Amino acid sequence: MSEAPSPYDLGSMDTDEAAAAGVPIVAAQDRDGDGKVDLIAYDRDGDGVADKFVFDSDGDGVADQIALDRDFDGTIDFVGVDHNQDGEIDSAATDTDGDGTLDTVRHSAG
Repeated sequence: MSEAPSPYDLGSMDTDEAAAAGVPIVAAQDRDGDGKVDLIAYDRDGDGVADKFVFDSDGDGVADQIALDRDFDGTIDFVGVDHNQDGEIDSAATDTDGDGTLDTVRHSAG
């Protein structure tokens, strides 16, 4: 039995590879019109509503931002950025008190 991917995994901006990761894709968009996908929306809990969004904000084909609805209540409560594009989140903003506002920001030491 394969293990479910981590919700914090930025993953690939290739929709075929993303689909193979085992989480249903709700939408994939080319927001800047360059012919490459730069936003993928996933449905991690199978209810038909996107709750994980992965972005390629600089158009280089590598995911560098993620937004999650971690508790599946319809509100984004985690945003992570991979500044150096090594696949690891370097800065994270979270809603720690559940009020819908990202109120805690953490940065990696490196």
